[in-house]
Amino acid sequence: MDRLFFYGTLCHVPLLARVLGRPEAGLPLTPARLADHAVLWAEGESFPLIQPEPGAVATGLCLEDVGAEARARLDYYEGGYGYSLSDVTVETPEGLRAARVYLPPSAAPLAGAAWCLADWQARWGEIVTLAAEEVMLGFPGRDPQVNARRYRMILARAAARIRARAPSPATLRRATRPGDIEEFARSQPYANFFAVEEYDFRHRRFDGAWSPPVNRAAFFSADAATVLPYDPARDAVLLIEQFRVGPYGRGDSEFWSIEAIAGLIDPGETPETTVRREAVEEAGIEVGRLHPVYGYYPSPGAKTEFIYSFVGEADLPEDAGGLGGLAAEGEDIRAHVVPFARAMDLVETGEIGNAPLILTLLWLARNRERLRASG
Repeated sequence: MDRLFFYGTLCHVPLLARVLGRPEAGLPLTPARLADHAVLWAEGESFPLIQPEPGAVATGLCLEDVGAEARARLDYYEGGYGYSLSDVTVETPEGLRAARVYLPPSAAPLAGAAWCLADWQARWGEIVTLAAEEVMLGFPGRDPQVNARRYRMILARAAARIRARAPSPATLRRATRPGDIEEFARSQPYANFFAVEEYDFRHRRFDGAWSPPVNRAAFFSADAATVLPYDPARDAVLLIEQFRVGPYGRGDSEFWSIEAIAGLIDPGETPETTVRREAVEEAGIEVGRLHPVYGYYPSPGAKTEFIYSFVGEADLPEDAGGLGGLAAEGEDIRAHVVPFARAMDLVETGEIGNAPLILTLLWLARNRERLRASG
């Protein structure tokens, strides 16, 4: 049996329980301190680093009596980033005790400010705990380095699950109640930048009886947000154009797509923050007042993606178009400033075939005079 010392995120007991696949109650945890070590934020990340520092003290928890199964699960969770166990001596209420601790590799990210568990819990605790559920779906067969490569997307999907908990109206549709779904099995047969999850379950029918057992799969991506920049004074919109793999994979005659500015919602972001960031990255413009359009599932029978769409007021002179996008993300984007009437013509001819943009233009058609009058 091992005694493991945790100094960072695994001191958050709900996360530790999720990784271990055990209930929180009854985990054999003991307060502990590791002398001559400091715990610091990893710059730009959602986790800390530990490093030697004479006179400093790293506070944390010891998990006692760690058996083979628990050790395997913890090795898997930590292994994607190259963390490995080292022997240390920690101070516990019962005195000095031998323990082991996961230490980062020599090529770890740069260390930043002093780590504070309470600050991390407030911003990241719930997201990272939910993300651990997806990470551990790959245990034990998936290479843990796959999780490390995908971790930003895993966090983004966890944040989407938290947003999805917000109450939603059910005045016409059937309201979901506890116990409406009985899940028998869940797996993740494919995981890369995107992921596919498969479920075996049954659900309540409209007549109150149980459905027969069914098998369904869902394509997982993070939530996304779109914005259509609109200049009320010039009655013009900014559209972007880029190559899209969807039309290419379908065999469409045209691979380049006319769209609204869009991006995946990063963990810790709001949809509004996302569209403001993306407007700068994709088109080099600042958007002012944002007008929510709708939030919606583009294809709920197969995809978990939820999209938040906005119209954003902006100054759009004719030369506001041009080339943009982040080279680091392989983006090659061209922006077009066109009159609103021209955009609607492109919808009618089918040259605009992008659902969020069509939806947003139709919303703007209904609200355009109001925006022009108030501008």
